[in-house]
Amino acid sequence: MPVRDSDLTVVHIGSATDLIHQAVTAASEIGSPDCLVSVDADQLELSSLDRAAIRVIVFEVDPESDLDRLNELLAAYPEVPVLAIVPEAAAVDTAIAAGVADVFIRRDGINEATLLARRIEAVAATRTRDLRLGESTERLIDTIDDLFYVIDMDGTLVRWNDTFRDLTGYEDSELAEMHAFDFFTGTDKDQIAEAIAKISEHGSGFVEAALVSKDGTSTPIEYTGTLITDTDGSPEGIVGIGRDVADRREREDRLVRLRQSVETITDNAPVTLFEVDPDGTVSSVRGKTLARALDQPTVQGLSLDECFGDQPEVQGDIEAALTGDPNRRLVDIGTSTLELWLQPLLEETGTVNRVIGLVLDVTAREERAKMLDQIQANAGEVIWMSTPGKEAMDFISDSYADIWGRPPDTLREDAMSFVEAIHPDDRDRVEAALTEQRTDPDAYEETYRVVHPDGTVRWVHDQAAGVYEDGELTRIVGIATDITVRKRREQELELKNRAIETAPVGIAIHTADEPTHQITYVNEAFESITGYDRDELTGRSIGLLAGEDTYSGRIEAVVDALETGAHLSTVAIFYRANGTPFWGRVDIAPVVGTDGDVTHVVSFLQDVTESKEHEQEIERHLTEFSEVLAEDLGIPLETAQTHLDTALESGSHEDIQQAEQSVNRVLSLVEDLTTVHSFSVKSRRVSEAIRDKEPTNTEQNE
Repeated sequence: MPVRDSDLTVVHIGSATDLIHQAVTAASEIGSPDCLVSVDADQLELSSLDRAAIRVIVFEVDPESDLDRLNELLAAYPEVPVLAIVPEAAAVDTAIAAGVADVFIRRDGINEATLLARRIEAVAATRTRDLRLGESTERLIDTIDDLFYVIDMDGTLVRWNDTFRDLTGYEDSELAEMHAFDFFTGTDKDQIAEAIAKISEHGSGFVEAALVSKDGTSTPIEYTGTLITDTDGSPEGIVGIGRDVADRREREDRLVRLRQSVETITDNAPVTLFEVDPDGTVSSVRGKTLARALDQPTVQGLSLDECFGDQPEVQGDIEAALTGDPNRRLVDIGTSTLELWLQPLLEETGTVNRVIGLVLDVTAREERAKMLDQIQANAGEVIWMSTPGKEAMDFISDSYADIWGRPPDTLREDAMSFVEAIHPDDRDRVEAALTEQRTDPDAYEETYRVVHPDGTVRWVHDQAAGVYEDGELTRIVGIATDITVRKRREQELELKNRAIETAPVGIAIHTADEPTHQITYVNEAFESITGYDRDELTGRSIGLLAGEDTYSGRIEAVVDALETGAHLSTVAIFYRANGTPFWGRVDIAPVVGTDGDVTHVVSFLQDVTESKEHEQEIERHLTEFSEVLAEDLGIPLETAQTHLDTALESGSHEDIQQAEQSVNRVLSLVEDLTTVHSFSVKSRRVSEAIRDKEPTNTEQNE
């Protein structure tokens, strides 16, 4: 494109028109954006430019395609300074080696227009392109973050920037006397010598070596160098850039360690990482899980048919991934359950380069999942898991429907809806406990009633525990158990216990163990009858109640029944704690366990003194009657017997026999009454002694 404006001062070659326009506008030395003409490099006719009107050329350099164009421009306009705009610092040395007056590096996060304006002003103020003496170049190289250096052909340091000085730790006066080899040791020095020789021969080179600073610090640096020649093509020196690669080295080391860790994990964990080429060949494999599941020594180098001929679905997934479709699925191969991940890797053109596959053995996980499903479906208890604040219920077993009478989905929709079913009398207590559960779930344990929609009441025992990660409470798990049957049994047992405790008959429970068959429990009636409290009776034998008038045979029978677990009922004289006797009826009954063995023996004690006295009162009346009868009828009957005996010798035989039978019956009755009288004498004495509370000695009692 021809340029005709005689006032033209800046020529821009490239595409960043807006940036250059802003920079020229901000450059006070240029004057006006009207002094700018932007042209495309492909359309530029170099001969159309008016040399006298151009103060500076701003050229956007693409190091891969514009170097020839740049060299052509510099050769045509040697007297015009050129400011090169490069996309990255790596292109600086290339532009400088070509002979530009200054270089502007485009970077994100800076005010490019302002900085570029300053560069344009500086370059426009000079007409020289001397690499080592130009003021603009001096400013340029000192603003570069990387090391900048120039050495002559014998390796002596000629030029350096501030970054070079700061990194090495030497003063400028010291650097002026130093050689390139002075900054390196050992094999690094040899590599630098080889790099200088290579640049001298080929015009450019690259080397990586550790620069040793004045204080001995070693920094890995990546150096690039370009040969500088005079107008005759004779070598003058080497200009280059050095970049600190310590961070890159660290990243590379991390990547190496990461790769080694991944390989170690893959080789030892139930994982296989593999690649499939576009032709369907398994090109690389790490890990043995896939080969083990396929029952093959290895799968590397095999085709999809050879690997997955018996697994058409897996083969189809991989073939689909080779066309660009990623996939993830669970597959069963042999006795293993595998999780398969397939990810296609694409070229820039969108063509699949290869497929990366990951196989993870999840057999154990799936078995646990099945077990969890079985627990969820079959567990009698409600197993639940929630967030600490009950914002969500992560898990709830199906038994919730049986115990709460409501579907589990209601709890998933509202994690606190279960509280609505709690009996009103229990709700406030449970809600307070749930508030504390959020911070101390391990202490939560509550028993409460749940009311079904139909009014049915169930008893529930609910307890919880916290799940912690890195010391932080992340979940709360719990088990709610239906204890309705147990609660009813407890209530029944409590009722039975109250009945036993308040029974009007004395009850004692004895162990079935030898040798004492000691008492383990007595009720209030037993204490009242005997006058002993339960602490005095616990651990003692029932023989404690025997005394001097207790018939030893009866006590022996009681002890024998306790030992054998036999049923027994007997009446004997016992003694209270204060020494007074009483008539007691003892009934012995064994308690048999589920295995049929006697575990305990129960004795029932009744004070039958009153009934015994009543019986003895009747005996006294009978005795008195017998005595009267014996006295009033005995003698006359004996006289009648005598007269009858005489009459038998002379009177009627039949009448005499009937008279004799009648008399014999009367005599027999009298004899029986006399016997009753003899038996009741001793009992009457004991009863009288009991009534008068005065012990009486007898040989035995009945």
